Amino acid sequence: MNTNPKLHLAKYLKMYANYTKSEVKNLIKEGRVLVNQEPQPLSYIIRDADIVLVDNKLITKVPLVYYLYHKPVGVVCTNNMEIKDNIISKVHLAYRVFCVGRLDKDSSGLVILTNDGFFAQRLMHAGEHIEKEYLVTVEKEITEELLDSFRSPIVIRGKKTSPAKVKKLDDKTLQIILTDGKYRQIRRLVVRGKNRVKTLKRVRIAHYQLNGLKENEIVEFEEENQILI
Repeated sequence: MNTNPKLHLAKYLKMYANYTKSEVKNLIKEGRVLVNQEPQPLSYIIRDADIVLVDNKLITKVPLVYYLYHKPVGVVCTNNMEIKDNIISKVHLAYRVFCVGRLDKDSSGLVILTNDGFFAQRLMHAGEHIEKEYLVTVEKEITEELLDSFRSPIVIRGKKTSPAKVKKLDDKTLQIILTDGKYRQIRRLVVRGKNRVKTLKRVRIAHYQLNGLKENEIVEFEEENQILI
C-alpha cells in the first residue's frame, strides 16, 4: 500500500472500503478491524507497510497483483534501487511490489512478486507446510556422504534446519525439497558433504511452479486464497 502518512484509519476505511462514518465506528467497536493483526483506534495513522483487515479481508488502496518471475543469476532480490541489478529494475511493473521467497544473487529460479502483504505473511509463515523445490548440480560426483548431509540438520544463525528431502537424478544433479530454506542452506549442506554447488535453481514454492517460464520472464497470476500446501 502506498498510503499518505497522515491518513487516519477511519478515513482510510471510508475511502477504500466505502464504509460510512457510523459503520466504521461500529466495526472498530466490535473488533472487526485489525491493523497488522492488532486492533487500533480510529485515530491510528496508516503507514505504508500496514496490513489492514476487515473481517479478515484485506483493504488496500491499489489493486493487488501477483507475479511469478524467473530470476536469472546475477539479479539481486532487493527493492533498493541504488543496488546494481536489483530485481525491481528488471521487471518494470506498474505497482510497487516485493519478493516473497528470496534467492541469493548466485541462484536462479522462481520468485513470487506481489504487493499483498497478507498473502506474503500467509505464504512465508505457514512453516512446515510450505515446500520449496530446487534442482542443484554439483562439481563432483554425488556420494552417500553428500546425500546424508541433507538428511541431518545444520545450525544456521542459531537455528536448526529441518531435514531436507533429497533425490539423486544423475551423477551430478540433485532434486532437493526444503521446508525452511535458511540463508545459503543448500550451499552449506553441499559443502558439508564435501562437494560444491555448480548451479542452483528453484522450480517450485508450495503449488506455484516455474514450469516453462524462461529466465527474466514474468507472468501474472490470480490469488484465490488457496490452501498453500
